[in-house]
This record gives sequence, C-alpha cells and structure tokens, in this order.
Amino acid sequence: MDELNSKPYILAIDDELINRLVLDDLLENLYELALLDNGESCFNSIAERRPELILLDVDMPDLNGFVLCRQLKSNPSTANIPIIFLTAKVSMNDERLGLELGAVDYITKPFSESILLARMKTHLSLSQTQELLEKSHAKLKRERDYIEYIILSMRDDRRYKADNLMTLVAPVEKSTGDLVLSSSTPNGHRHILLGDFTGHGLSAAVAGPLVSSLFYSRAEQGFSLGETAALINHELSQKLPPEIFMAALLIDWNLESNQLTVWNCGMPSLLHYRNDVYLQDFKSEGLALGIVDCFYGGGAPKVIEHCSGDQFFGYSDGVQDVVSQSNERFGDIRVRELLQTIVEKNRR
Repeated sequence: MDELNSKPYILAIDDELINRLVLDDLLENLYELALLDNGESCFNSIAERRPELILLDVDMPDLNGFVLCRQLKSNPSTANIPIIFLTAKVSMNDERLGLELGAVDYITKPFSESILLARMKTHLSLSQTQELLEKSHAKLKRERDYIEYIILSMRDDRRYKADNLMTLVAPVEKSTGDLVLSSSTPNGHRHILLGDFTGHGLSAAVAGPLVSSLFYSRAEQGFSLGETAALINHELSQKLPPEIFMAALLIDWNLESNQLTVWNCGMPSLLHYRNDVYLQDFKSEGLALGIVDCFYGGGAPKVIEHCSGDQFFGYSDGVQDVVSQSNERFGDIRVRELLQTIVEKNRR
C-alpha cells in the first residue's frame, strides 16, 4: 500500500467501456482505482506506479489477458502482483489456464458484486501478509548473516597450530557446530580438540567461541588439557540448554616424550595406524561435554607411546552419516576402508 494513501491501489484492464464504468461505480469509494482499456498500456502504468492488485479481462483486441498475465508473471518486478481474471470466458479449461498462469482467482461475468469485493479483500490481505513476511525474512537474514560473521570471526584464532595436522571441514551450513582447535603450551605439549555440537546452524555454532576462547587462553597459561576440558564441560553444562552439548575428542601430545593422552567424549573412535596397518582404536568412554557437570565421569584417559610415522584419524559422526542419492548410509566400515587407502597412499 502506498504510504501516502490509506486506500489500496487497484489497476483494472478491460476494453469494454460499460465494464469499466461498472467497476468504477463499485470500487471508487473503497480503493484508489486506475482503469485502462487495453493491455499494452498496462506496462507504462505499472512503471509509473505499482498496483497492489490487477483486475484483468481476457478477450481484448490488442493483447490477450492470458498473454499479458504470462508476461507479468515472468517479470521479477511484477511477478508478485496478484491478478484476478474478470472475464466472460466461462469454460473450465479457460479457468484452469488462468490459474496455471499465476492468477490468484478467476471470476466470470456477470459477477456478484459482494463476491468480487470479498475476494479482492482476501487477496489484498494475503498479498500484504506475504509482503510483510518477505520483509521480516530479509531482516532476519541480515541479522543472521551479521551474527554468523561475528561467530566465525570469534572462532578463528591466530594461535591455531597447524603443523603435523591435516584437517578437512565440510559443513552442511556456513555456521556449524564443528570445531578443530590446536595449541602449543609453555611446557612443550600440544593440545588438540576435535568437537561436534549437536544440531546445525547458529544454534550449534553459538557456543563455539566460548570453547575456543577457553581452550586457547588456558593452553597459553599452562593448564593441563584435562583441567581445561573439565572447565569447558562445566561452562557448557551451566550455560547451554539440555539439548545442546558437544561431543569431543581431546588429545594431549607431549612433544618431548611422544606420549599421547586421549579423552574420547562421545565421538567415533580415534584410529591409530602404524606402518600402513591399523593398530588400535580409542572408543568413547565419557559423556559429551555439557551434559552433566562431571568431566569424564571420574574415569582415566588412555595414555600411549607413539612412534615416528604413526598416524591418527579422528572424525565426527557426520562422516559416517553421509547418505548417498540412493539413501544408503556411508557407515563406519566404509570410513575405515577409506582411511586405510589414505594411509597406504601417504606411505608411497
């Protein structure tokens, strides 16, 4: 609706003078009305002022109403203007064609004035509601994009240590609950966290900056990874709703002794390969972080000595749960077969 006028603006196109006079008499006190006697002049009229609804005849000498409707609906600038056919063509095939072309209604002449007014009111209301929804959606998208930018900026950290790590992150959405964090500590350790929040989108990604901040700041201060993980678990359990938590694989690598300490909290097994051969895996023995305020249930992590050339593979359940076009799940067996192939290729 034009902000300067309280009445909706209607465009009526009919080549018969008597029909235009009837519409003028019926609608002039309810709507702002523009009356045209041919379809060709419709485009210039719309360019000057966009109507909120078009009443359109079918049989006109210069431009058939069906053709005009098709042209209006194929143009993005006019496609959303609701069109009501108001015509003497009464066959079901004509009505079907008019609706298939995108008209919102098809009313045959002679028409009931009360029915025409009721349908116009309905379609104007629906159009205005659709316009409000589109504006709200656009506003929400702008806000979501802004929040996404903030979250992603907060998660990226210059302290990330990439050496001796190969990572692949391929999220379904731009904002994701997947985390790969890696930091050096003052006492010669390397802390690594692979995390996977429940869900997708912003709800899954929103706690990522908190985890990242705690992880890197605590590593810089020399806290053990177990202490950091306990604090992260406490913060998540206190701040997140019950349905949001983070499965996590945590590795403390002592660079001097080549000793690995592994906590698996709800993630698929960490796989260990040596000399091209699968050696062992480290299954989950603790709850995902944020479920209860008790890290690893008081249990002990796995501690191993690793040799030069050993390879470790950790991944989220999203790898196993990928579904093919035939609705077949990738599954754990295929994951292990793929990793075996990667290990053998890396040795060549």
